Amino acid sequence: MVSSSKKSFKRIWKTIIISFFAFIIISLTLTKVIYDFTFSRYDVAANIPESLSQFLSDRREMNFKSGENNLCGYFYEGSSESLIILVTGYRAVADDYIWQIKELTDKGYGVFTFDTTGYLKSEGKSARGFAQTVYDLKGAIEFLNENNNFGYKNIYLLGHSRGAYAVLSVLDDGYDIKAAVSVSGVNSSMEAIIQPAADKVGFIAYINYPFLWLYQNAIFDRETLNTKAVDNISKSNIPVLVVQGEKDETYPPDKYSVYSYLKKDSENAKVLVMEQDGSDGHTNLLFDADGTANNKLIDSIDNFLKSEGENK
Repeated sequence: MVSSSKKSFKRIWKTIIISFFAFIIISLTLTKVIYDFTFSRYDVAANIPESLSQFLSDRREMNFKSGENNLCGYFYEGSSESLIILVTGYRAVADDYIWQIKELTDKGYGVFTFDTTGYLKSEGKSARGFAQTVYDLKGAIEFLNENNNFGYKNIYLLGHSRGAYAVLSVLDDGYDIKAAVSVSGVNSSMEAIIQPAADKVGFIAYINYPFLWLYQNAIFDRETLNTKAVDNISKSNIPVLVVQGEKDETYPPDKYSVYSYLKKDSENAKVLVMEQDGSDGHTNLLFDADGTANNKLIDSIDNFLKSEGENK
């Protein structure tokens, strides 16, 4: 006859094992539900002022491939030999950057930008995840290469937030890029997702970290998912300007952001900290008080590209 102590021991272990597997199943399920909601389709059009209607009418729309999806690209012609590929941030479409595009074209740059997978005019049942933007950018670069870069000699990359991560992630992929600009960039796709969760629920977010990593590995290839922006800056020989808002609360100067890993100029990178009140956050650093482009930022980008990129 089995002693009561042995029966009790077995019940305890059975309870532990059942609880362990229940925890895994619940965690994976919650991860999928929250993740899929976070990266659901985004179909909110930008509010374009009437004063820019003529500027919009002069652009050309064209489709290119990113995986199985057709993405909608927008080309704004410039008067110089330089073309900027602009990559948007999370929950933003190409037209949200219309004031910045206008200022860049006024300085002579051609600009090519696009709605990313699952956004507005581009295909995709969802946005798939933070790392998807890397694939979308590669699709854009290859599309331009196939079309002789529309005749432009110098190709630059400019990304904001999620787009900044994508821009830095392709620097070591052998593309002929003269220079890159990271605005409010995050260092990795994992940090980009875990940081907002940690701000809301604290250490519990890190308990769920392995499940988040596993779920993303089921969607993306491991090399892309594990890419660190700062590592790519050091590995490539491409000049990079890293722009950071002093009061950025999304990817702060002291953690998760590209800037937090650099802090100062390095061999391949220059850093610019935006400190002007009202234009020193994650997104507002792109704008002046009147809602138009932040000319100080645009001028800094222009000076960097002309001094570093065109001499590359």
